[in-house]
Amino acid sequence: MPADYRPLLARDDQFERLCSILSAVAQHGSLRKATEALGVSYRYAWGLVRRAEEEIGTPLLIRKVGGAAGGGARLTQTAQDLLRRHRLLTREAAAIMGPEGAAAPADRPLLMASTIGPVEVGLVDALVSAYRTGTGQWVRYIAAGSGQALDLARAGRVDLALVHAPELEAKFLAEGYGTGRHPLAQNDFVICGPAADPAGIRTAGSAAEAMRRIAQGGHAFISRNDRSGTHQRELRLWETAGIEPGAPWYEPWPLGGQGSIATMRHAAAIGAYTLVDSATLIMACPEGYAGLYRGDPALVNQFNLIPVNPELFPAVNGAAAQRFVAWATGPAGQAVIRAFGAESYGEPLFRTP
Repeated sequence: MPADYRPLLARDDQFERLCSILSAVAQHGSLRKATEALGVSYRYAWGLVRRAEEEIGTPLLIRKVGGAAGGGARLTQTAQDLLRRHRLLTREAAAIMGPEGAAAPADRPLLMASTIGPVEVGLVDALVSAYRTGTGQWVRYIAAGSGQALDLARAGRVDLALVHAPELEAKFLAEGYGTGRHPLAQNDFVICGPAADPAGIRTAGSAAEAMRRIAQGGHAFISRNDRSGTHQRELRLWETAGIEPGAPWYEPWPLGGQGSIATMRHAAAIGAYTLVDSATLIMACPEGYAGLYRGDPALVNQFNLIPVNPELFPAVNGAAAQRFVAWATGPAGQAVIRAFGAESYGEPLFRTP
C-alpha cells in the first residue's frame, strides 16, 4: 500500500523545492538538465527526490539511463499530482499580489480558500460569478481540502475560508484566526460502494452500523486521507462505530487530495467502499457504483464561511470578506445555492441552512 505523502505538504520549504525540481524535470526531460536550469547541484536534487520517494513509498521519477539520447527522466502519476497540488495552493497569487508585494486590501480581489467539493461540482464558480455580476467585485479562489484551506487562512495567505470540518473550524476560531462562522449551504455525506453491496450496508440501522459492517466483513474501504472535511467526517464515523480502521482492508489513499471525484473513481475501480458527499455522487457516480447508505443525521454536511482575522494579518481584506459573506448568506447568494444543479440533474445539489 502506498504511503501517505502529506508529510511533504506539511513542510512548505521542502515541498516548494521538490516541486521546483519536478517541474524543471517535466520541462527539460532529465534531472541533470533540470538542476542546470535551476542552478542547484545534481547531488542535492537527487537526494531530495530520493528522500521524498522513500517517505511516501512510491517513485516520483521514471529514469531512462544511457542510450542514443543520453538518458532522461519523466514524472510518475504521483509526481504529477504533487505538482497539481502545488498549483492549486498557489493559483492566482501572482495575479493578486503586485510587483512590490501585497497590494493594499482595497485594491485587490478577495481571495478565498475553498474546500475541493464545491469547486469540483461548480458551486463556487456559480457563486463568485453571480457575486461579480451583482456587485462588480472580483473573488479569486484556491481549492484545497478543509484542513489545508484553514492552514492557508492560519498563515494569512487568504481573506476567507469555505470549509466543512466542524472540529477543525472550532479549533481555528478558538485560536483567534477567524472572526466568525457563517453557515452557507448543506448537503449530505453518503456511504458508497459496489451496487451489489457485499457488506449489506443498505439495511444498516445507522451510519456507524454501516461502517461496522464494512470493517467486520473485511471489505475494502478507501479513505480520502487528506485532512479534508470528508476525511474528518469519515474518522468521526469510525470513532462512533468503535472501529480503528487498518490493513489489509482499509486504504488511506495517497492521492485523496485530488478530491472526492478521483477518490470515488478509484474506489469504484477496485470494488471498495468510500464516503463522498451527495453532490459529488449525483454528478460523477461511476457505472456499477452506488450510494448505499444515507439519511443519518450524523451524515449532514454543513459548509461554512469563515473570514480571517484582519487584526492578525494587516494584508487580509477583512472588509471584502465581510461583504462577500453578507451577500452569500443573504437572499441573492442563497438563491444561487437553492437553484444550483436543479436544471441539469432534476434536483438542487445543495440546500440552504
